[in-house]
Amino acid sequence: MSELEAADEPGPNLATDRDVRELMGMFDAPAFARRGQDMEYALSGLHNRCRLQRAGMLDMVHVRLRQWSRAAVGPDDGNDAFRASIDVLWTLSQAEPPQWAASPAPTRQRRTIARDLVASVERFNDRWLRQVAKHDLQPLNAMIEQYNVYYVIEKECVMSSARLASRFFEPVAPLSIASILADHPLLPVPELAGG
Repeated sequence: MSELEAADEPGPNLATDRDVRELMGMFDAPAFARRGQDMEYALSGLHNRCRLQRAGMLDMVHVRLRQWSRAAVGPDDGNDAFRASIDVLWTLSQAEPPQWAASPAPTRQRRTIARDLVASVERFNDRWLRQVAKHDLQPLNAMIEQYNVYYVIEKECVMSSARLASRFFEPVAPLSIASILADHPLLPVPELAGG
């Protein structure tokens, strides 16, 4: 193609580009849907971080639980070391299921393991509480507040019905240290027998 022919070729049509951009915008998710997705993504990210951080802090508790399972013959074996069953610790700490010993270890050894387990649980609780307190919840709470205020309004603009827009809508509670601990809990500290 000669330079003269190239000069005669039509350039990009600005009206067409604008029409294409407008048409593409029609297939984007509405504002209320994006707002809900963004909030869910942010909350999911927080909970994933919490799960990973919490799991990383539970290693020593898992070691102590394995030691206890090698010194006890079952979940109810522990009256000489604990005031109540510690069975719930395996679930709450997401430890592997215990492999119980064929015969119980001597009481003195079991009490030592029990004290070490209690100390590990207390250390975990202290470290986990400090870690949760480090999270800056203000940006997420601002996102939650905007979701609670604008979601129904934006949905109403799309649906042209306040009744339909508010149907099934449930406001999201703001985050707090207590709400994070409800989802990613501290561990109950076992009580030692005889003190």
